[in-house]
Amino acid sequence: MTIPVNLITGFLGVGKTTAVIDLLKNKAAGSRWAVLVNEYGDVSIDGAMIEGSGPDGVSVREVGGGCVCCATAPYLPVAIHFLLLDAKPDRLIIETTGLGHPARLLDMLRQNYADRLDVRATLGIVDPADFAKPEMRANPIFVDQVQLSDVVVMNKLDTATPELVGDFQAWAEGLFPPKLLIAGTTNGRLDPAWLDLTSNDERLPLFPEAHAHHHHDESAPIAMGGLAAKPGAPVRYPSPPGVLPACCGWVFHADDVFDENKLLALLSGTKGVARLKGVFHLPDEWEAVNRSGTAVSVAPTAYRRDSRLEVFSDALDWAAFERELVGCLLAPIAPR
Repeated sequence: MTIPVNLITGFLGVGKTTAVIDLLKNKAAGSRWAVLVNEYGDVSIDGAMIEGSGPDGVSVREVGGGCVCCATAPYLPVAIHFLLLDAKPDRLIIETTGLGHPARLLDMLRQNYADRLDVRATLGIVDPADFAKPEMRANPIFVDQVQLSDVVVMNKLDTATPELVGDFQAWAEGLFPPKLLIAGTTNGRLDPAWLDLTSNDERLPLFPEAHAHHHHDESAPIAMGGLAAKPGAPVRYPSPPGVLPACCGWVFHADDVFDENKLLALLSGTKGVARLKGVFHLPDEWEAVNRSGTAVSVAPTAYRRDSRLEVFSDALDWAAFERELVGCLLAPIAPR
């Protein structure tokens, strides 16, 4: 029997991870799901957020430091093989990086895993505010993420104007083949029934080579809890020089505790940040922090392995920003 698999795609900051977490919380009791998370940078943040929020019966694996949307990504077949072997899931969800082009991944799943996986509807999540930006409407990755989606979900409707929603819907309805569904939601809430809609393999990319411009060298993914940071001395993983958008990830020791006010002031107030996400050990709890543009959200998380952060910016000095991060740490409590 083949295992149903769905791609969840969408640009940076649209709410893909929030949507995946919502789906996991609404899965049937007793069912086993597996989630494969792709990270553009080397440090897995989305995987940590899913692990910290997911219910029982969920297995998470990450592919970092590249783009699984490249069919030749060396860690993708390995990740899928061991995820299916270890988790024996009833369903597989693949969350692609926000800069990923889904075409090659869909082709690879259909051609190489036809005897094991049943490719169901691809869900494309969109923030209508992105459609208001001329540079996004001209972005081949953004266009093809919508083009290749069977179901298009406009997220963050509570912050979008009716005119913008109407403009985006009219554009999406003009794509061929027609979408199975164009829906709206807030806070990433998805209808689990959408996962079982049929995938259309006749959807062709309008820009099939666009993905190559965002692909960087593949390196071993850095798993959750897999870095040997020392207290007060985080491990830093910047993207290679010349790769755009530039990003950098940090992993802090699990015993490092952050001053909440200082940390949130730094993460929300630093200029030149396009996107950031992280999980942090605070004095009384652990929290997940998300920033897209200037919008910041904070939520508790059950993740406990370490504190970690990923930042997208073409303007920051990573070493200087790291010093500010370390400056947010509370002094360790001396043992009595």
